[in-house]
Amino acid sequence: MTQEQKKLTDYEKYIRTEELLSLQKPDDELFCPDELTFQTVHQIAELHFKLIIQSIHFADKYMRAKEVTKATHHLQRINNHLVHLPAVFDMVKLVSPSDYHIIRLALGRGSGQDSPGFNEILKLGPTLWQPFKDLLDENLLTPVQLHQDAAKNFELFQLMQELTCFDERFQSFRRLHIQLVRRMIGMNTKSLKGVPAEALERAVRFEFYPELWQTVCDLTDLTGSSYNPKPL
Repeated sequence: MTQEQKKLTDYEKYIRTEELLSLQKPDDELFCPDELTFQTVHQIAELHFKLIIQSIHFADKYMRAKEVTKATHHLQRINNHLVHLPAVFDMVKLVSPSDYHIIRLALGRGSGQDSPGFNEILKLGPTLWQPFKDLLDENLLTPVQLHQDAAKNFELFQLMQELTCFDERFQSFRRLHIQLVRRMIGMNTKSLKGVPAEALERAVRFEFYPELWQTVCDLTDLTGSSYNPKPL
């Protein structure tokens, strides 16, 4: 039976497996066998990014609608993706650095810095601050006050914690990716698409919600625990 005559199952039709599995190079076009790993891993990552972007939009929508629990739920989904993404990229470490360079030469001027999904998350992540700030203002709260009276405003507190987690996990994901670059390409090289290694490392320190990180410092100072530790 030829491929054209094959009867597709409902699963294959719905998931569009034929189309999906044709999006990678066929074996006879691969520059090396692990090019399939490289291409597949990055396609998986783009799908994770797509789902993260969907949940960012939902979180924004529900915060603006004052549906705090639903907004928190979508931030939890984002954070779950950010737990799994590093393991996806760990698959790249199975490729030897020598083969990795064969693949990179086949990419032309392509770079992970051009990922549309990753760059969209960079753009959209900070936009969640304003609807969260509007919720605080409506409840006559500052982030410090929300920490101090979390039990009374527990839904908002959970939302703030998930926003902080989103920022933290995205920063961690970027740091792990820098380690992947160091392992596969090296940092003391001119081949990082014209971007110095130190510039990549600076970018990792970019924060979505600097106000939330400062709030933790302010809370520490307000409690006096920075200056007046009690002896054991």
